[in-house]
Amino acid sequence: MAWSLLPDGAVDFVNQRWLEYTGLSLEEALADPMRTVHPEDLPSLMGKWRADMAAGEQCEYELRLRRADGEYRWFLVRTVPLRNEQGNIVKWYGTSTDITERKHAENALRDSGVQLQALTRRLVELQDSERKDLARELHDRIGPILTSLSINLKLIKDTLPPALRQALAHTLADSRAQVREATMAMRDVIGNLRPHSLDDHGLQPALAWYAKQFSARAGIGVSVRAGVPYERAAADVEIALFRIAQEALNNVAKHARAKSVEISLECHGSEYVMSVVDDGKGFRASDEHVDGPRPKLGMVTMRERAQAVGGRLSVEPHPGGGTRLTVRVPKAPQPT
Repeated sequence: MAWSLLPDGAVDFVNQRWLEYTGLSLEEALADPMRTVHPEDLPSLMGKWRADMAAGEQCEYELRLRRADGEYRWFLVRTVPLRNEQGNIVKWYGTSTDITERKHAENALRDSGVQLQALTRRLVELQDSERKDLARELHDRIGPILTSLSINLKLIKDTLPPALRQALAHTLADSRAQVREATMAMRDVIGNLRPHSLDDHGLQPALAWYAKQFSARAGIGVSVRAGVPYERAAADVEIALFRIAQEALNNVAKHARAKSVEISLECHGSEYVMSVVDDGKGFRASDEHVDGPRPKLGMVTMRERAQAVGGRLSVEPHPGGGTRLTVRVPKAPQPT
């Protein structure tokens, strides 16, 4: 639909398409061209139009216009000034393009994004719940069995005749050593599934414990520091940041060729911020394990965990060499 306006903004022409859409006569359209604008859109439209007209600049709006049958549809409205040789505005020309289907698609996409975030959050919650349950089962069921085995082996050793005890000494010692190794391995698995220090003491102690375990396995020095003061986040935020740090360290071990890593925890205004900085080889924009066209599963998982708690994750080269991964999560609003 098309129309034109005088320099003062008064409508002096609307085309036939406008009349067909609105069901108005030419006289009605010229007398009150705003009568078809949705009442909720009218105040902001008039305010913006006055400002744009005073500035003499072309402008765009999205608003709803009432059709002849009473239905409101979305339109993209564009208005452009025509100037004379002296630069004065002598006319305004405008068009309205129906964008209702586009708006519906945008709304559907936004709704699907909200639903996807909710599903991601639920999936993360289920994963963490399963990890917690499995850690409890290992502790409550397998732990006592290993303890009993160790006690039984000692009892057997103590009750054997001296000659038989000496003959089986190596076998018994090896068996008890294997029970100890199995117990230590089980504790490591439980810690990785759900560190007790995370629930009891918070994110920094849990990361410090995991960093020590990681350094022993990978031979990469890891330090953990927290800003002062550092506030504890909600439980779902802390577990999300812990899992992201775990995956980030795994990526460092697999890809970075780094010698050291620093994990920092800070509170910046209304955000919790965690950064993981390594001194490795860095990355190119096309690297698959960062933000390439086919990111690896670890990067996807970290992004999903950040998004599940309303946060955002970024990866960039570190100025001193290596890579910086940063996660920012907004603090939950405080009750009033």
